[in-house]
Amino acid sequence: MKCLFVQVRYYLKAGCRADFYQKFRDNNITEMSQAEEGNIDYELYMPQDSENDICLLEKWKDLQSLERHEQTLHYAILGELKAKYVKKVDIKKFWLENFAGDEVEDIQLR
Repeated sequence: MKCLFVQVRYYLKAGCRADFYQKFRDNNITEMSQAEEGNIDYELYMPQDSENDICLLEKWKDLQSLERHEQTLHYAILGELKAKYVKKVDIKKFWLENFAGDEVEDIQLR
């Protein structure tokens, strides 16, 4: 099975990360996105290399699921938050081949 992986980095205006994060949580964007048909994973992260940025990692069953997601009310709310708090967005999309959706055992690096 393959899935669509979306990596988003929000470059937030200085000092706005806490407000953006709180509004994101208050509007249940993560939970509503995770509940959508075709969503495999949807997680928000704080990168260690910046005090202003937030990253979003998404996995979707197919392109149609992502396109349906982009038509939802919570996606529109996210657009409003971006207009207020974000100065730049970097989005990368990848197809993951042979994705089973199961946890993978940790690999020890040497």
